[in-house]
Amino acid sequence: MSEHMLMHLNVVRPVGPFTAAHPNAVYFFEQLPKVFAQAKADGDMFWHNHGARGPDGRYLEMTDLLTQNTNHTKDNLHIMTMAGWRDIAAMHRFTYREPVHRDGMKALRDWVDRSEGPTMVMWWGKRGTRVSFEDAWNKIQALRKNGPGPEAFTLQQRFPAPT
Repeated sequence: MSEHMLMHLNVVRPVGPFTAAHPNAVYFFEQLPKVFAQAKADGDMFWHNHGARGPDGRYLEMTDLLTQNTNHTKDNLHIMTMAGWRDIAAMHRFTYREPVHRDGMKALRDWVDRSEGPTMVMWWGKRGTRVSFEDAWNKIQALRKNGPGPEAFTLQQRFPAPT
């Protein structure tokens, strides 16, 4: 077994006005526990965490999203989900082959603001390591600024685990 695991961060900033009663928000919050329960049952995901980052840079709990009421995309929180996986193959299989996740991505694809650049970043970390939202946010910002490299990469431009 490898000394490293794959870590990933997804960042979703909803497009347009946002409230917890928005149909896409309702769907997202209903699906999230199902998605991570399935990932945990598969045994290839070691940990996961959810939260949000406000336009002011503060990190919030996922439940804080339920109180948000905005009128513009620029005012919306960045919804953050991150996890530690056995390897790239496990994360890729779950993301694109597991119906509960794949169908959720399809249902919400038009709700995601992509104007800031990539919405997902991956990197390798020591097995058993947990990462903060701040560290993960810095990874996606590095990817957006510098493009893919060994410290922050994408599924389209992967880098192997350190040896």
